[in-house]
Amino acid sequence: MGRTKNEIIDESTDAYIKGLNPANLPPPETMAAELTKLVEQNIVLENALRGKGKGFRIPETLCFDQIAQLMVVRYRIIRVPCTGSNVDTDYDLLAIYVPEGPEEGTYSTSDEVFYKLARRFNRRITSKVFEEVLKVLRAIVPRVTRCMDRDLIAVNNGIFNYRTKKLHPFTPDLVFTVKSHVNYNDKATNIVIHNDDDGTDWDVESWIAELSDDPDIVDLIWQILGAIIRPHVRWNKSAWFYSEEGNNGKGTLCELMRSLCGEAAFACIPLCDFSKDFALEPLTRYTAIIVDENNVGIYIDKVANLKAVITNDVIPIDRKFKTPISYQFYGFMVQCLNEFPRIRDKSDSFYRRQLFIPFEKCFTGRERKYIKEDYLHRKEVLEYVLFRVLSMNYYELSEPERYREVLDEYKEFNDPVRQFFKEMVSQFVWDILPFSFLYELYKAWLRKNNPGGIIQGKNKFITELVSVVRASTIWYCKDKKKQIRSQGRMERPEPLIIEYGLEDWKDPDYHGDNPNRIAHPKLKVIYRGLVRVSTADMGPGGPAAA
Repeated sequence: MGRTKNEIIDESTDAYIKGLNPANLPPPETMAAELTKLVEQNIVLENALRGKGKGFRIPETLCFDQIAQLMVVRYRIIRVPCTGSNVDTDYDLLAIYVPEGPEEGTYSTSDEVFYKLARRFNRRITSKVFEEVLKVLRAIVPRVTRCMDRDLIAVNNGIFNYRTKKLHPFTPDLVFTVKSHVNYNDKATNIVIHNDDDGTDWDVESWIAELSDDPDIVDLIWQILGAIIRPHVRWNKSAWFYSEEGNNGKGTLCELMRSLCGEAAFACIPLCDFSKDFALEPLTRYTAIIVDENNVGIYIDKVANLKAVITNDVIPIDRKFKTPISYQFYGFMVQCLNEFPRIRDKSDSFYRRQLFIPFEKCFTGRERKYIKEDYLHRKEVLEYVLFRVLSMNYYELSEPERYREVLDEYKEFNDPVRQFFKEMVSQFVWDILPFSFLYELYKAWLRKNNPGGIIQGKNKFITELVSVVRASTIWYCKDKKKQIRSQGRMERPEPLIIEYGLEDWKDPDYHGDNPNRIAHPKLKVIYRGLVRVSTADMGPGGPAAA
């Protein structure tokens, strides 16, 4: 019994691959021509045995399975898990090692790269056949995880070991999908550039020092420059460059970061895009997010993806015309702001992720555009910056006092309940503050201070208030459902009732103009609310309970 056509093709392909010299492989076009010729010869022999009218048609090109097998022989191709080694392999990314050129030493996951290589084996390959090639590749190539060693950093001319401070050659055994496009040069120096047109001298050390009068902020800027190219350190923070004035240097600093990464290593995803369809797809190819412009007045309702990106947790990514995947992003994010953004999440866990860096200097009238357009792209400058940040030793980002001050400002801006409590905390006369009273006071305060502000429901207000009060040394609330006796704790008039016109808290039986009588309502025996620490029973039971 004769062989089938598929058997002839498979046997011919196996024989051809076995006959190749791995140390001297021919170009893809030659491989395709030779294998096509071998298949033709074997089919001709088979057809001669079958007789006239029973032979097989001779294929003019390679089939998808042959193309995939030859690609595996010719190139280093692997599957890279999106979130770790134990997830569904259907979502793995195909990656091909780049042995030379601008992306030398990295693995490319670009379909365009795979398509260009597949076309070298079959110039007339269709989209349908190409998809079949990819399916075969996924089935036959090994599965290898990304290099997760936080001390190994892919730079333009090799792999730098941050711990030993040594540069090593690239190897396909270590999987990097991105690298810095700047060479590591241990002889790099801080060069001084003279401008003949205006007579100025410039060097990058002095320029960065000039961005802030606070030396701790300057140190933090250098740390952030290093964080941008050390994606596998879990920083658990993102940098938020903040200034309400222009010409402050933050945009130029972002240009330096982009130059340090290289065009193929960073994405630009503004804050408002983190919940949009397809906006996060670039994260599968990049290890840095650098955004030097965000819309003013933005409100971010959903922050789950934003938080996950910062903490290197798994995020869902929608891809156009492809199956959605779950992906674990490793990298650092920098967002520039001209105004504080309002964000729905007011938890301390999110605030801890925001590293605000204030840019408080103004260079209006002293602009030197050639710094951004020329100096920060020069090879000598970039090599020194890379050498400088890789010579440092740190795995956490510092938190200068000025950062803490700006974060406190932001918390108040983003959280009207927090702002309300901070303003009122020392004004209360009563030693018990019923939640019902505080909610009416908050609504009146918000109408006065922010007429367009959205007033949340009472339950949400109480939850947010109790969260804020935890840090207070004056007021206390162990359990928002606890009933507290009012006797002896609300005897004095509360002037805020009059100041904010709280009609429901005025004495309903008094119609005169004595403020002490007006601000002395009819009280209940028990309330739920806050208790002044100096009067609270701070034992296991908390304040005196009903």
